[in-house]
Amino acid sequence: MLCECGCGQEVKVGNKFIHGHNRRNLASYTKKDRWAVQYDKCVECGTTSRRHIGKGLCTKCHRFFRYQLAVNHKLDKWSQKYDRCVRCETTDRPHRANGLCTRCYNDYVNRKKGLRQRMKNSWSWYYLKCKQCDTTERPHLADGLCIDCSRENKRDLSNGYKVCPVCGVKTVRLSQHLSIRAKKCKEHYDYQYKNLKMYFDSDLNLSDISEELHMGRHAVTAQFIRYFGKDETAERNEAARRCNISEKAVINKNYCNMYGTLVKYNSPNQGEITLRSKLEAKFAAYLDEQNLNWYYENSSFPYIDVNGKRRTYTPDFYIENTDTYIEVKGHDLVTMSDEYKVNWVRDNANINIEIKVL
Repeated sequence: MLCECGCGQEVKVGNKFIHGHNRRNLASYTKKDRWAVQYDKCVECGTTSRRHIGKGLCTKCHRFFRYQLAVNHKLDKWSQKYDRCVRCETTDRPHRANGLCTRCYNDYVNRKKGLRQRMKNSWSWYYLKCKQCDTTERPHLADGLCIDCSRENKRDLSNGYKVCPVCGVKTVRLSQHLSIRAKKCKEHYDYQYKNLKMYFDSDLNLSDISEELHMGRHAVTAQFIRYFGKDETAERNEAARRCNISEKAVINKNYCNMYGTLVKYNSPNQGEITLRSKLEAKFAAYLDEQNLNWYYENSSFPYIDVNGKRRTYTPDFYIENTDTYIEVKGHDLVTMSDEYKVNWVRDNANINIEIKVL
């Protein structure tokens, strides 16, 4: 490789000039894909998008470096001529020009270009409130819209939408919109409370409520806990579940009971109750003959199955006289999984319970 000065002499690999032949003050040693001659990136912020000025610093970091030097040499002044910014009277930002800090100087330049001036102590730089819903409680995202309105405008509303009865915003999932807005807006909170209170005081089960509100069962329970309390929600769901097995309700079919037989049993003490098999009806009649106070599917207990998944186990009968749970099974229908979940609940339940498999 020959020297680029035109002398015709060979140079070492990586060099462009022979030492002393560089008359244009160019680097005698260069390396491809390198930010500067001696640095791969800015030693302060690590950027490579801004050019190198000196001492391994980019343009921005070098400006602050010079400002710190000025402060260390002259501790009594903000700059050589000014004690503070002549506009905002701050000393936290470095001096830029004409007694203005960096932010005030940028505002001055923008005004000369015809751009708007950024506002201090406001909702955003250029807006006092959201252009769509007039809120100042939710943060600004873009184009004068809060984070909720901006996301709602980006949604696909071609398949139909619903209008919020409080603020009039178009949304695909009204329940999600009300839940988000209720955290910050009192009007949305009051509307959501009144709407959920109607379902909380009813005898509907969680499945029916979730279908009407277009929410999941766990989401409905979470909303009940948030507005009405954890203990009150558990008591309400338990009362609704007991009502679900009365004569007014129907036991939903599932893959375990798809081919079973639903039996209506008229108990002298409990009234008409829907049971899941004839065997359970015979056992219920036996309990009535013994004058025992019993409940059908009174409580549910969570357990972890053999695959590590979270499941729920509900014994068939609860006898109040002896405080005992009884699971009724046919002689050939008792499986290893039934014994496993019964033993798991016995060993891991927070309370002492007695479960018998007959």
